[in-house]
Formats: sequence, C-alpha cells, structure tokens
Amino acid sequence: MSHLLFPNGIDAETGGPIDGDLVITTELIAKVARGHKLTPEDLRDAKLRKAIDEQKSDHFGVAEGIDDTNLAETGWAVIFPASLPQKSVDAIKEALKPLLDLRREQAAARNETFYKEVIGPELGYRNGETKNDFLKRFGRGPGPADPNKFPYYALLVGSPETIPYTFQYQLDVQYAVGRIYFENLEDYYRYAQSVVAAETGKLRRAKRAAFFGVANPDDRATQMSAKSLVQPLSSEMQAQYTDWNVEVIAPEQATKANLTNYLGGKQTPALLFTASHGMNFKPGDPRLLRHTGAILTQDWPGPKARVPIKEDFYFSADDLASDAEVAGMFAFLFACYGGGIPRMDNFYRQAFGEQKQIAPHAFLAPLPLRLLAHPKGGALGVFAHIERAWGASIEWDGLKGDVETFDSTLDALLNGKPAGAAIEYFNQRYAEISTSLTEELDNTSPETQDEIRLAGLWTSNNDARNYAFLGDPAVRLPVSETEMPKTERLHLGEILSKPPASVRAAVVNFQPDVEDRTAAVPGAKGPGSGEMYAISDLFKKPENTPDSPQPTSSNLNKSLNRFLEKLSTYLSQALDDTSSLEVSTYVADDLADVKYEHGKYSGARLRAMTRIELDGDTLVCVPERDGEVDTALWNIHLEMVKSAQHNRAELLKTIVSAAGNLAGLLK
Repeated sequence: MSHLLFPNGIDAETGGPIDGDLVITTELIAKVARGHKLTPEDLRDAKLRKAIDEQKSDHFGVAEGIDDTNLAETGWAVIFPASLPQKSVDAIKEALKPLLDLRREQAAARNETFYKEVIGPELGYRNGETKNDFLKRFGRGPGPADPNKFPYYALLVGSPETIPYTFQYQLDVQYAVGRIYFENLEDYYRYAQSVVAAETGKLRRAKRAAFFGVANPDDRATQMSAKSLVQPLSSEMQAQYTDWNVEVIAPEQATKANLTNYLGGKQTPALLFTASHGMNFKPGDPRLLRHTGAILTQDWPGPKARVPIKEDFYFSADDLASDAEVAGMFAFLFACYGGGIPRMDNFYRQAFGEQKQIAPHAFLAPLPLRLLAHPKGGALGVFAHIERAWGASIEWDGLKGDVETFDSTLDALLNGKPAGAAIEYFNQRYAEISTSLTEELDNTSPETQDEIRLAGLWTSNNDARNYAFLGDPAVRLPVSETEMPKTERLHLGEILSKPPASVRAAVVNFQPDVEDRTAAVPGAKGPGSGEMYAISDLFKKPENTPDSPQPTSSNLNKSLNRFLEKLSTYLSQALDDTSSLEVSTYVADDLADVKYEHGKYSGARLRAMTRIELDGDTLVCVPERDGEVDTALWNIHLEMVKSAQHNRAELLKTIVSAAGNLAGLLK
C-alpha cells in the first residue's frame, strides 16, 4: 500500500506545495531509492563509521584518546579553492587574520603541523575532486581523523560552486566541517572578530534558548514539525537543563513580528531553534537570490488559501535589522533550503531521470550569512539544511517524536562541544542509514521490498546527509550565568563595523576595478602611493617638530585645504560616473584564461549587457541560445543589474550628503 509523504517547501508563486500537483508517495520515493547508489569508497566509509559507532559510544570523527574539544590534539585547517586567484586569497586571509592567528596559536601549540592552510594550486580543493581524492593527497584514507596527516576541524572558505556541497557532505562524514563564504571582505573580518571575541571571553550570552515552531492551518508538514520535533525537543531540554531559561513560542505566536524579537530583538537567546517551511522561488523570480531559505511564519494562511507568498509571510535576510543584537548566538534552522540551494534539483533527477534547474547557480542562503556577518557583531554559527528537508526524519516507520539526533546535537553544543563535533550525530545517522539502505536494496527484490520502509530509509538518509554547519566548526557557545552588558555589546559592534586599515586596503586587491576608478580621478593616487588623503591627515604633526598631541593651526589649515580639494574633485568625478549605469555579463570556458585590464576582459565572451541612463532610459542586450532567451544567464544578469542600481542609489545619497557637509566646511 502506498502512503502520501509531505516534504517541506512551499512554492512562493502559488502558495501551494513545492512540487505543484505532483503527489509524493512512498511508491515514488521507493523508485528513487532503488536508483540510490553510493560509490564504493563512500559505502566503505559509511560501513566503517557504522561499525566504529556500534563498538563505542564516542564519535567516529577523531581517533581514540583524542580530546575533540582541544585543538592542540585535533588540529584545525582552512581550505580554499585551488582556482582562487592569489590576490583574492591574500585579501581574504588578511580579513580572516584574527581568526587564523587564534586557531594557529591553539592548534599548533604542541605540533605546528596541526594547523594547515590548504591554499593554492598544489594544496587547495581542485574542481571536480572527490573527498577521497582530496584526502589521498594528504596521505589519508577512510577511518577516524589523524591530525598528524590532516586536522579534524576543517573550515571551507568558498562558494558551493567552487567547493561543491557534495564534497562538504562527504568530508563531514569523517571530519568536523564548516563553511563560510561572503561577497564582501568586511564580512569575513566581522565574522572572524566575533569568533575571536567569543573564544577569548570578551563575548558571552546568558543561558537562554528559544524554540520557534510554526504550525500553519491545513499544512501537515509544519503541524508535524511543531508537534513531533519542537515539542519533544524543547520538553527534553527544559527537563534536562534546569539552569537554562528555555522558552517555547506557541504556534499562534510564531509570527514574523515576533520572530524579529528573537532574531536581534530583546528576546534574542544564545540558542534559537526554528522549524518551518523554507522559501523556494522559481528561476526568474527576483527574490530567488535574496530570499531563498527565508523562514515562512505563522502569518501564512496555509496551502488551501492558494495565495502567492508575500514578504509579509516570511522572515528573510532583509528583515534582520541593522541594529540587531545577534552577536554570539547560534541558530538551528529546520527548513528547506535554510542553508543553501544547489543548481539542479537532485530529487527530481533521481525520480524522473531528468535535469531540473532550480537556481542559476548553487549558493548559500542569505539569512545565515547575514547573521554571521552582522555589522553589530555576528552569530557564531548556523545549523541548517541544504536543499529540501523531509519530515520522514521526524516521523518514520511508525515512530513519532524520535528526535534523538537533534537532541544529541543540542546536548553536545550545550555541554561545551565545538559545533563541528556536535553535528557529528547527523553524520552518524547518515552513515548508519546509508548502510541500511544499501543492504535493503542488495538483499531484497522490488517484489519483496517494503515500500514504506524503503521510502523512510531514503528520505531519512537524504535528510541527514544535507544538514550542514555554516561557520567555523571549532567555535563553541559562549554562555554564562549573566548576559553581557549592553554597553559592552555596543562597543563590540563599533569595533566590528570599522575594519582596520589593512583590511580596507585588502578590499582594493579583492576588487580589481577599484584601483582603476581611483586612478581615473584627476590628481588622485592609487593605493599604497602615500598620497591618499583622509581625516587622519588633518592631525599629522608638522615635519621636523617635536611630538605633540594637538595639531598646529597652520598644519590644520593646510591639510584641511588639501583634503577638501581632493574631496571636491572626487565627488565631482563620482557624480559624473553615476550619469549612466552599465552592467555587462561575460562567460568563459576556462577562468584561468580570463584577464581584466584597463576596464576590459580578455579570454571571456560578452553575453548580456544593460545600460541605464540617470533619466531612466534603458538599453538592453539579451543573451540568446538556440534561438531562445538563455534564461539562466539572464536571471544572473538581472540580479547584477538590480545590485548595481542599488549601489548607484546609495552612492548618490553619499555624494549629496558629502556635498552638503563640504559646503558647510567651506562657509
């Protein structure tokens, strides 16, 4: 007998199920499961892990006798894509310097080889490389981590296009893995500073946890997660951790407005657990890159209403306030796409043997990244699901409320385990179910297989595999009996929002076109020339004079005039540059052949272009393939145009504000 299944995920356009009219049954899932094949190496890893886990209660991750809370015993590594240009590597390393210095000090305390920077063509992750191929280069095969050859804690620094999700999943079976990837260097610096502040005792939060479970009308998926996940999980924590203040938000109170209180507002806890649908958008929807994985709240009237999902119904990265106080917290987001989305839908491919593109490219969800790199101090880590989540991992084979994997992960985190070690329970579940699923398929025939059991095994396996940690896997909860005073939190925010000069200088190296724009300003000098002027120049002491805490009047007037002259020239040039906006999108077969010189690319082909005048006149060149619009490329291009328009608007505001201040100084 075939049963219906209820995967998480709602189509934003229709307000209906993520798969439209497609009915997900155990029969369909069983068909997918029968096509489930692990590579021989992955199956060997899964079986080995299962065997080790059955022999002892400890984790598979590290070898016997190694304390997984001590980096001097486990080691720590940072992994970059091998293809990343050296200029960008140097810039990101400069931004992450506070974190790298701390981990080097901790991991290399006894053995300098326990700290590794896996960077460059020789060491970095190579495109298309499997986990086993990668580890072979360091003399490692299956089995517990041996920090003498490769550290247990591994931080991936790269997008899922340059370091694929599949590599992260498989490496995580054997090691404790986390990932970060930001578009701005300042965000790397802010996250690094937040982690260092927490690890050195400068940042702490009170022992407060909150469980936010949505149960929308007529929606079985959220009603199930609220009843069978949030309820037993929060009850267990309340009973076991009496020194913690554990709050459970009732479903009727799980609104967007209330979630704002728990994500940056007055009720922000040290640990927030949410269970809901994660937002999914069709290719071409302008919200796809900005709001994928956003948390659907109780404001949504449910699937029977069949109304398009409005932004009022969900909490996205755009809703995280600029003054939100999320520094030092952890979040666990149980939702489809809560951590990110691949380019192709893996379920659809396995179910129907067809490719279905669901995103222009694989990317991390914006909300976790906004949390990690918040200007006022970022969250330390986010546990989230990549791709669609399945309720069968909560209710399966007649079991309800079996949340031991979630419970054990939270226990480990609350007991001081690093995040990467805490999530090992999901990796343990994945390895165990992978082995059981393979054995079920090998030892039975389609005629004798229990489709309900087979479907449960497959969905639970898929669900457990796709949990990932975003952040440094070695970071821990910084809790104490009392909350960090607000004055200290504000001071931390001021530090994070003002990166040092070394990071600001690295921005130029990270964005090659910045230097060209600077050189285009008449009379201005490029970075490192010693001729760039700033407010600090007003307070330089005159040459050949003794040190003095105050500037002389003549020096102040001279420096002020020079600074105002430079500023006026720059503002004039910047205003001219905003009169028209031009966005061009190129493609290339091999990025190694691409060069950017004098404002132009070589080794790449121009595929789309948009030019927008200040008065709104617009000229577009649309990419075409085989006589039809290349939708995937056009969607990427449109997102870039939107971002460029926003940046121009912000620049105009800055110019107007600076011009007003300049006029006041010249009076």
